Amino acid sequence: MSEDDRAVRILRTLPDEPPAPSTVDLARTITDGKRRRRTRQWSGGVAVAAVTAVAATGGALALRETPSPPPLIPPAASKAPVASKAAVPVPTGCAVALLPTGGIKKALITASDPSGRYQAGRIYPGDDVRTVFWKDGVLQSTPSMPGADASYDDINSAGLAVGTSFEGEEQRAYATDRGTVKQLAGGRAAAAAVNDKGVIVGTLGAPFFDGVPARWASATARPEKLPLPDGYIGGDATVIDEDGTVAGRIYRKVGRLAGYLWRPDGTVSLLPVPPGNDFFWPESISDGWVYGRAGQDTGVKNGRAGSAREFTSFKYDIAANKYERMPVNMGPPALGAENGRVLGVTEGYSPVIVAGSKIVDLPRYRNLKEYEVTGFSADGKVAVGYTTDTDRTEGVVNRPLRWTCH
Repeated sequence: MSEDDRAVRILRTLPDEPPAPSTVDLARTITDGKRRRRTRQWSGGVAVAAVTAVAATGGALALRETPSPPPLIPPAASKAPVASKAAVPVPTGCAVALLPTGGIKKALITASDPSGRYQAGRIYPGDDVRTVFWKDGVLQSTPSMPGADASYDDINSAGLAVGTSFEGEEQRAYATDRGTVKQLAGGRAAAAAVNDKGVIVGTLGAPFFDGVPARWASATARPEKLPLPDGYIGGDATVIDEDGTVAGRIYRKVGRLAGYLWRPDGTVSLLPVPPGNDFFWPESISDGWVYGRAGQDTGVKNGRAGSAREFTSFKYDIAANKYERMPVNMGPPALGAENGRVLGVTEGYSPVIVAGSKIVDLPRYRNLKEYEVTGFSADGKVAVGYTTDTDRTEGVVNRPLRWTCH
């Protein structure tokens, strides 16, 4: 099955006439649905200032700095002020390496764990597709997830991986632990994320307009539906922090997808929207910060009236109830680490790490130009992803990569 076939399969989960005005970013549907071939379309942003080259270990590393963006007016903060966190350490050198694929030419990484030791991905031997794992850079001998279009979307530090595959047109959620693949309870479901305590979050039912956010207390537990506020009928739980805080998106019969938080103490709340924007969608969560994109419906596309959106990257401090604009637009996804570093790709599909106001360009692999990032370690030192360049003879060129930084 080709990458385009997979995109079609994912889009088939969307009804022809959704119950709300279409707010689904089709590019993200393809990318986040199984983090497949990039067909993203996004715009807007913060201008980048001067570029300064610095020495790097094992590859070129560029450091850019932008002026701090103007402060945002925090949305209706009701909590006491929170002390500023320590300055984000700037990487001083990064190296890129190709992960082994057992001789398979086409492969990609779909997830990584907080320690940076485990990665999950897919290899394409001929017309077949298999899920695979790496540990400490070594390809492992493990069974593939059953079903079609299978992919692992997250792993914890113990090597417990969660993901989703299709049986016909229906999704099934799976977990793999110590080489054993097990379907999660709940029937039609998708597993999106797992933390180091083994708590899994995802969706029961079909994604988007026919699913509800859910949580599994463990890989052997029955799922529980996460509560929704009055007027909202569904959504998806997409990320979980180590303290159990869950973030995702929810929707009504009419209106846009809205960001939402489920806290470990049982309290829930809509994510506020950064001033001047119409919505905010979470893409990762780490140490009390939510990273993602805010969107503005401009109504103008290519100079003509129509349906168009501009996206801007933000991070949200849950305790302080305050947004900070990122110095460069990234995504999706923007992946945050516990030390405040953020991994992403720019509008030119180049991989970068943002550290405060500084933007560090990660070294390219063999001068290839386009990349997807899919995992970031908790200490912000190990990043993973793959190339997405298109070759005239080979088509889309996917190579699994790991960057190590100081």
